[in-house]
Amino acid sequence: MVVKSKIEHINYALVAKTHTPMYLMHKYWARKPHNVVSEYIRHYSKEGDVVLDPFAGSGVTAIEAVKLSRKTVAIDLDPMATFITKETAMPVDLKIFELEFRNIEKKIKKKVYELYKTNCSKCKEEVIVEAVIWEKDKPKEIRYSCKCIKGTQWKNVSDADLKRLKEIEGKSIPYWYPKNELIWNSRVNVRQGEKVCELFTKRNLLALSMILNEIEKVKNVKIRDLFKFTFTSTLAQASKMIPFMGGFKSGGPSWKIRGFWTPEKRFELNVWDCFEGRYKKVVRGKKNLMI
Repeated sequence: MVVKSKIEHINYALVAKTHTPMYLMHKYWARKPHNVVSEYIRHYSKEGDVVLDPFAGSGVTAIEAVKLSRKTVAIDLDPMATFITKETAMPVDLKIFELEFRNIEKKIKKKVYELYKTNCSKCKEEVIVEAVIWEKDKPKEIRYSCKCIKGTQWKNVSDADLKRLKEIEGKSIPYWYPKNELIWNSRVNVRQGEKVCELFTKRNLLALSMILNEIEKVKNVKIRDLFKFTFTSTLAQASKMIPFMGGFKSGGPSWKIRGFWTPEKRFELNVWDCFEGRYKKVVRGKKNLMI
């Protein structure tokens, strides 16, 4: 007769640690603390065991299991969840990733920046918009940087700025972008008949379509998928869902509410800057994965 040893259960509190760079590459609501998950896997399994997570979410359980030399099976009905899990865990050649980023940057950064031109209120030189505060669907203030003075500057939206925006509104979008309707659900602030594209300003939608079009041209499938991962992690910040909270003391503008709420007073952020910022986060996260 085989006598099984008694399992001593965890009967003490585990203090959650902040997410490591690997888990900061892509937004995912209700992501579980990695150190707590890791401790449970370590305690209730041994090396070589199979860990099953039938509700994988962003993949914390699966990734922590692999790190602890367990085999893992991760399942989720949401294809976005399995995509985030795969792209977070997948090793990648960062040199190739950087090379492709520089290629994309060379091709379209200036074209994207063309959409965000304004003039410094002091020296009148042409500068690039970093952010716009919108209130009741009207642009009010612009944040930018200029070599004439140290630090970021704010100015009121001018007639010239309004003219530029009107010209952009009249432009057609030459590349693919989503025109489908969201599923009506008041619990996540989706109104009946609302389309995905309505979550973005025309300027940001145009810029995003340009970036995605270049990503689709990347021939290396593994690298292309990682850029799509970078791109989707950009979307929330590039949307209308970023409330203006009166400054940056809370860590800067971010997606605050789990759903598709468009605040009355909100930020419009420069799409290229958002994309480049997420690219840097992905690089940091992948380096963290290699440790």
